[in-house]
Amino acid sequence: MLYIKLGGSLITPKKEGIFSIKESVVRSISSDLRDLLRDHRLFLAHGAGPFGHIPVKKHGLSEGMKAGSEMGVSETLVRMSELNLLVSKIMLEESIPVIPFPPRAVFRRSSGAMMYNLSVIERFMRLGLIPLTHGDLIPDDEKGVYVLSADEIPIYITLIGLEKVIFLTDVPGVLDAEGNLIREIGEGDVPDLGSEGSDVTGAMAGKLSAAFKLANMGVEVRIAGYLSEGDLKRAAQGEWGTKVTV
Repeated sequence: MLYIKLGGSLITPKKEGIFSIKESVVRSISSDLRDLLRDHRLFLAHGAGPFGHIPVKKHGLSEGMKAGSEMGVSETLVRMSELNLLVSKIMLEESIPVIPFPPRAVFRRSSGAMMYNLSVIERFMRLGLIPLTHGDLIPDDEKGVYVLSADEIPIYITLIGLEKVIFLTDVPGVLDAEGNLIREIGEGDVPDLGSEGSDVTGAMAGKLSAAFKLANMGVEVRIAGYLSEGDLKRAAQGEWGTKVTV
């Protein structure tokens, strides 16, 4: 199974803070997905972009719920469902049989441990349908809510046959200090990533943290940019982006 996460900055104008979607990019990616469907079982996800990061930062939800933050939690959940539906509708129009679903319906945290049940998702996948999930707020027994990044989700689905992960971004992959693409990276080779602004899930640093955990679990991981149609297929074939090693 191949897990593909579409970065929030890739499919939305995240840096501009505009609540909209880059429709042409999603349609172009969908073209690559149709080709990948011939040889891969897919599990799809997308980042939050401004739909999640703006309300989470505004209401301080990275630290959990506080008294009076109910509307902030609601705003975040509704915004993320809105984005998921926008992506899902485009993929449906592009003949990708997706199942849109929120992680909050599957995941929760208890005493710092992740609890989840993927049985319904597995049943849909056996019918030939493709999960399409996203970064989300999930219930947390101690903090009220927890910000679950779509970069983190593949760590918890290895038991249903996960073999490969591609984190698709708006940059070519992991870049060095001069902006050059690093073709292969291990845990001891991480460059200084500098300030990453207001990303509440850690941006590239968070992505690499999840990637190293997956690599240590035996999953093939690649961080790759999507600049034009065909880049996703090239990444899946190991020809593009940064390979993450143990």
